[in-house]
Amino acid sequence: MAMDARITQFNVQLYFREPVLDSELLGTMFSSADGFDAKPVSKDYGAHPMQGTMSFYREGFRIAPVQSNVLPFRILQVMSYPNALQEPDAETLACLRFVSAQLQNHLQVDIARDIYAVRTVSHSLVSGSENIHRVLSKLSSIESIPSLAGRYVAHKNPMDALQIVSRTGDELSHKNWSDIRVSQYNQSSYVMTIFNETESLALALESVAGVKQFVLTLMQEMEQAAGA
Repeated sequence: MAMDARITQFNVQLYFREPVLDSELLGTMFSSADGFDAKPVSKDYGAHPMQGTMSFYREGFRIAPVQSNVLPFRILQVMSYPNALQEPDAETLACLRFVSAQLQNHLQVDIARDIYAVRTVSHSLVSGSENIHRVLSKLSSIESIPSLAGRYVAHKNPMDALQIVSRTGDELSHKNWSDIRVSQYNQSSYVMTIFNETESLALALESVAGVKQFVLTLMQEMEQAAGA
């Protein structure tokens, strides 16, 4: 059975050093002239500092400041609808580049200086062998998986779902860190979720661009390691 990976959704959050999103100019960044629909976020927040924040919708994406008491006006989310995009990686890259340009042009954001972290979550559905549970059950180590060996540590829960995290050693701070979850979706498919955190938008764009190939390569190596 030929292996195939389909990315079902991306969720990207940009973290800013300053509350740059507390601006009336935010609405002009994503206007109806550019094809956006604007809708208010739920008003059930009482005295929340971000009361009345707007969300913007276009072509399978929702763009909105994240309602945060801890970091108000400092997190911008770019999220695709599940299963809504024809080419999720390419379309997400294009959307992020558009958002980046709008931030620079409307809010005078310096992308390299003012964004200090980016969190990317991708969900993928991967068709594989005819017995996914047997493959996941048979894996006893990741050291025979080239994409993971020496760079990640892993454990399985009692249901054989696999969690893989970046190996950190003695260092406390890292520029790039990932948490990968692999589990059975049905008899012949896996679901893989990748949480990736980086120190810059540039690194996040690299992550988005490479996620499909990484998912395919990893699952092929896992099945080979399990003798599938």
